[in-house]
Amino acid sequence: MAMHESLLSLAEYLELSLNAGESVIMMQECNGSCAMYIGNAAKSQSSLIFQGTITALVAEEILQLTRTGRNQMEIAGQVYRFVRSVTHFEDRGAVVFAPA
Repeated sequence: MAMHESLLSLAEYLELSLNAGESVIMMQECNGSCAMYIGNAAKSQSSLIFQGTITALVAEEILQLTRTGRNQMEIAGQVYRFVRSVTHFEDRGAVVFAPA
């Protein structure tokens, strides 16, 4: 089975979050893309570290391939465990992928 490119993108951000000891925050789509941050979702948006963007299509596929709550999946030979939840920053929603 071919690896979904979206999961490879998610794995890159999960690695960054593991190195930082924080969560991945995927902001709600705006103009066809989603901003990706690393940080503590319980703090203000200004405390998050911007890491780049992914297309809305990639974001949608990530949401389809993961579920709310606990997840465990192997991506490119590495097992990732995380909890997917939702939050809200100022004027937009976000999905949080917290290491578990």
